[in-house]
Amino acid sequence: MSTVPVEFTPDFIAAASPREAQLYADFLQSGEPYRSLYRTGVHTAAKGGFNHDPSQAPADLPTPGIDLEDEDLYFNTSGAAQAYWKDAELPRPVRDIARLRQDLKTWGYCLIADALSPDQLARMRRRVEDQAEAERLAGLAVWQGSAPRPDEALPRLQFIHCLINKGEQFVQCVEHDPAGVQGGPVIEQLLNETMGRDFLMSSFIAIISQPGNNPQGLHMDQGTAPFHLAEAPFTMNTMFILADTSAKNGGTLVVPGSHRLMADIPPGQPITTPLPPAINLEAPAGTVMMFEGRLLHGTGVNRSNDLRPILVMNSVKPWMRQQEVHLMSTRREVLESASSKLLYRLGALTGYGGVEGAWNGSEYQVVQRLMMDAGTYLRIGELGPDSPPEALGAEYGWRFGDTARRQARHQPATRPEIRTRYEGLEPPWRRPEKPRFPRGS
Repeated sequence: MSTVPVEFTPDFIAAASPREAQLYADFLQSGEPYRSLYRTGVHTAAKGGFNHDPSQAPADLPTPGIDLEDEDLYFNTSGAAQAYWKDAELPRPVRDIARLRQDLKTWGYCLIADALSPDQLARMRRRVEDQAEAERLAGLAVWQGSAPRPDEALPRLQFIHCLINKGEQFVQCVEHDPAGVQGGPVIEQLLNETMGRDFLMSSFIAIISQPGNNPQGLHMDQGTAPFHLAEAPFTMNTMFILADTSAKNGGTLVVPGSHRLMADIPPGQPITTPLPPAINLEAPAGTVMMFEGRLLHGTGVNRSNDLRPILVMNSVKPWMRQQEVHLMSTRREVLESASSKLLYRLGALTGYGGVEGAWNGSEYQVVQRLMMDAGTYLRIGELGPDSPPEALGAEYGWRFGDTARRQARHQPATRPEIRTRYEGLEPPWRRPEKPRFPRGS
């Protein structure tokens, strides 16, 4: 038996790898910019930083875990915060795409007025409320996004995940179909301009804030990337506002212009200049808010007696990992009837996330998923020239994909009996015929 060289033993490697010798250790372990974002006594009107810990709140508060009177806490946006922004021309709901572009560039977000018609708004809100109630009754409700109050086990934020499984209008939102969201063409245009036309849908969720919920810590949705560019974002959010929103019912907290401030900070370095205070978003139901991934934001405190529902769709660059593994989560019926545009947005046609090498950017992954559902997908295992005919000729799932069927007739060494068996193979699903992005769209 050969002896392993000492340089390859775990003890030798550990002794030769003190932190100061490790590559990029300071960068990877810096925790910035969040450490400095959450520091106390630094940022304007945020003496406790932009993060909330209910366990640190005074014990005798009227609302356990939340001090709603201290105007120097980031989620109380009156007082110093209100004074800071009083003369700024912050975004307001408009339909003019030129103003929307300007707001996105200047402030990191914009508000599309009347993006949902009254009928579309009513249908969407009813569907969300019915789904949320049913998931609560079924014990399927997901509570996340903020810390629970000290006297409770769960947060007061209900999430509904994978909305495309839960109503046709949600599919129309992903496709920006005016039948489901009349402002869809404007939304798609702004996404094309900020992200590039090849963006993917990362996740699509509902967030329902209950009265007395704790606020989220402010964060960037692009914070999953270890670096940022000043030129453009890597991610964008589309928020469908289903109830009039304001500071009273916990309108989304944002720090206007923070997209530029955060992008200017070198990767892995702390924030050295105090950030401006947060505001609560104010907009009527039916508005769509678009905001980019570098913008600091978070759910505010719902001080009303009513639920505050919103939907948030996150879009990412095609080389980024999606939050939702759509090819596993999406219902069979949705995949079978999906348009080429929807399938692309779900990540079923990219150069990443393929099944057994089907990731060349021209092959949909739907056949593989449907065969897995049916229990008929057979993976190629260890083979050799002397493998028995039944192993070489097995109905491997790869054979049913686009690439394998296209190349089958040109394979020079295929055994004749195998070539004959799979000639003209019909897949269990056919690609959509309509183009992904019709000319002029």
